[in-house]
Amino acid sequence: MAKKPVAKKKTTATVKSRPKRAAPAKTQISVGGSIIAKRDVIMGDQYNDFRQQVAQIASPAEFVTRAQELQAKIAEIKKQPDLLPAHAETLDVVEGDVKQAVEEAQKPQPAAARITAKLAGAKAVMDSLGDGVKSAIGLGTVIGGLAQIAIKLFGG
Repeated sequence: MAKKPVAKKKTTATVKSRPKRAAPAKTQISVGGSIIAKRDVIMGDQYNDFRQQVAQIASPAEFVTRAQELQAKIAEIKKQPDLLPAHAETLDVVEGDVKQAVEEAQKPQPAAARITAKLAGAKAVMDSLGDGVKSAIGLGTVIGGLAQIAIKLFGG
């Protein structure tokens, strides 16, 4: 009697395995919906670095330097071509308050109450802009941080 052919069992060694796919390059982040964030995405607040610099102020001279940098940032925002006239006037008020706070800080005996009052007023005015000026978002918080530092540096 002839033997019947026996089918070979398939083992993992005889089955061709698919080549593994390489992990996709992480060049984009899907946020959800139709939003896709690709390269050069800034995560977090763009004023975050400036806030950290303000938080590390340790001397009156450094305070004046940071306040002058803040004045420069406000002046840059005012130069934007698409800025509404009402927003420009509001930024003028903020810039004037910061300037007066800097002048007071540069005096031999600065009054912390005056500096704080001017910066608190500037913060309130900046916060009143809300989202009206996208490039100014976060500056109100920076101004508030300067006010808190002024209390520490120049007394209560």
